[in-house]
Amino acid sequence: MFRLFRRRQGVLGLALGSGGAKGMAHLGALRAFAEHGIAFDVVAGTSAGALVGSMVAGGYSSRDIAELLRRVDVKGMAISMFFSKSLNPVRVALDDMLGEIDFSKLKKPFAAVATDTADGSQVVLRAGNVARAVTASCAVPPYFRPVTVEGKRLADGVYSNAVPGDVARSLGANLVVGIALSPVEQYRTIEYVTEGGGHVTVRQTGFSACDILLEPDLSAYSPTSVLSASHMQEIGYACAQQHIGEILEAMRRRRIRVHTV
Repeated sequence: MFRLFRRRQGVLGLALGSGGAKGMAHLGALRAFAEHGIAFDVVAGTSAGALVGSMVAGGYSSRDIAELLRRVDVKGMAISMFFSKSLNPVRVALDDMLGEIDFSKLKKPFAAVATDTADGSQVVLRAGNVARAVTASCAVPPYFRPVTVEGKRLADGVYSNAVPGDVARSLGANLVVGIALSPVEQYRTIEYVTEGGGHVTVRQTGFSACDILLEPDLSAYSPTSVLSASHMQEIGYACAQQHIGEILEAMRRRRIRVHTV
């Protein structure tokens, strides 16, 4: 007796890289993906990528995210963070947007990447309060104090895995699209200074785990270019549009469904 086995459908993963305000380019890329019916099954993010990624995993579209961010009092939040050296205002705002949600309640599997300040190692956060994990992933020293999660003092994931393609793959993806907000070569080898003053050489490989890596040209902007949000969104959109054919073909080969637009 013969049995017919249905070929397993592929899993599409998204790896969103770090970059502060340059993370607005992620929203432009997501808009382009949505226009072509490209919907991701799992999401991993570092720093700004973790912030955007958490909202994608929470079920928000790129337009929803942009609208929610427009409602935030960015100036007041920045002043508060500057004087407190804390990302608590971001955590409160994100908790409000997501409804103080835990990872287990998100609509899609999600992971945020942070760095252990004790030794520069990567910490992948997949449990507990999402907003706390995101702020840990975004805490750039010395501007912001580390965030303590399960006894570890965590800082920005840019130091250990700036574009976490390997983390997206660990969530089950067999096709990973990554977005790097700065040239990935600058992340290949990083000299990290631990909280104790030690020096550690960190060799990153996360970006090399992406099957398709988008690198929008944001060289004219910095992680603090908050007033150029709309321009960076359009750059992200244009970059994604250039790769749509490549992504759709890769999805076809892995039997990943294109959603009706």
